[in-house]
Amino acid sequence: MGVVFPEGTVSVTTANGDTVLLRICDLCGAAVVEADGTDLAFHKRWHRTTGSGNWVDPGTGRLHRS
Repeated sequence: MGVVFPEGTVSVTTANGDTVLLRICDLCGAAVVEADGTDLAFHKRWHRTTGSGNWVDPGTGRLHRS
C-alpha cells in the first residue's frame, strides 16, 4: 500500500465566496496555496534546501524527488 497524492490543482471556496487555488506537492502531499509570494515552486525549493526532497515510498518503491 503506497502513498497516492492527488494531481493537479484543487480549488476551495471560502465562506465569504472567495476561490482559493491549491496545488498538491507530489513529494509530500501538501496543499500549497497559489498566492502572491508563495507557490508550488517555492515549496519545492524548500524541499531542496532542507534535504527533504528525495524519499522512496516503501509500498511502491517509487522515488519522489525535487
